[in-house]
Amino acid sequence: MKKSEARIARGEAKRLAEIEKSARLRERIPAGGVRLDETLSSPKTARAGENPGSIFGMRMEWTQDGADLIDAWSWGTARQWSEDDWNGNVLPKLQEWEKLTWAEIDRPSSDSGHKMHHNMDTPEICEEAQFRLLEIERHADVIFRFRLGNKRRLWGHRIVNKFEIVWYDPTHGIYPTDPD
Repeated sequence: MKKSEARIARGEAKRLAEIEKSARLRERIPAGGVRLDETLSSPKTARAGENPGSIFGMRMEWTQDGADLIDAWSWGTARQWSEDDWNGNVLPKLQEWEKLTWAEIDRPSSDSGHKMHHNMDTPEICEEAQFRLLEIERHADVIFRFRLGNKRRLWGHRIVNKFEIVWYDPTHGIYPTDPD
């Protein structure tokens, strides 16, 4: 990816993050002065003035064309996924998600209430992955993470409604949460 393309992608990712934040804030503000606790039990309805061009109304698309598949991580995991991992863990999920809108993808939460699939600020991922994004000229302020299973994650960039795969992480090494 050329520097100019990377700059455009970063700008687009920033714009989308602002749109998502705005959408989340609009969902929290009760319409017509209704108390927030009263809205929690009422069924959701379409908001007047909702942006029809929002990413959340778009179907998910994906590409693996720009995936980083060269070499391995310092923890020993190859960046190139195996055929078994692709066919058994990654592709079935992508085929499932491409039938959904981003709003439907955004809904699932874990038992602890954390979003299953979400943006992460790039400084939150491991330093090695941050440097690798710079090396492959794919750095952005945020990176998107899909949860594929217990530890398995799929990392990449969401450009409008298209998810561009960067890494498959079967060991949760890019964002380690277990104590060393």
